[in-house]
Amino acid sequence: MIKAFLLNLMIAVPLTAIGFEAKALDKGFIAYMLNDFSTALSEWRKQAELGNATAQTNIGNMYEAGNGVIKDNVLAYLWYSLGTIHGSDTAKENKGELEKEMTPTELTMAGEMVEICIVSEYKNCGF
Repeated sequence: MIKAFLLNLMIAVPLTAIGFEAKALDKGFIAYMLNDFSTALSEWRKQAELGNATAQTNIGNMYEAGNGVIKDNVLAYLWYSLGTIHGSDTAKENKGELEKEMTPTELTMAGEMVEICIVSEYKNCGF
C-alpha cells in the first residue's frame, strides 16, 4: 500500500511540475508582464498561428488596449474572433463587449479579415 502511494507520488509530482513549468515559461506572458510588448506579440503570434486560443485572445487584448501596438478595435475583434473559434470563453466575452462599440462598417471589415486570416493559414492577419 505504501509502495503504491509512493509510486503514484513519484509519477504525479513530476507531471504536475512539467505542467506548471510550461505555463510559467510562457515567454509571451513573461515579456508582457515586463512591458516588452514586441516580444510578447512575437511569441504569441507563433502560438496563434498554430491555433492557440489563449495566444489569439492575448493578441486581441493587446490591440484593444493599445499595448505595444496601435489601438485598433478591428484587429482586436479579428483576434477575439479567432480565439472564439478555437474555444476561448474570454475571447467570446471580449468580442461581445467590443462589438457594442464598433460600427457596422468596422464589423464587416473585421469579418472579412477573419476569413482572409484563416484562408492564409494565419500569415495575413493584419500584422
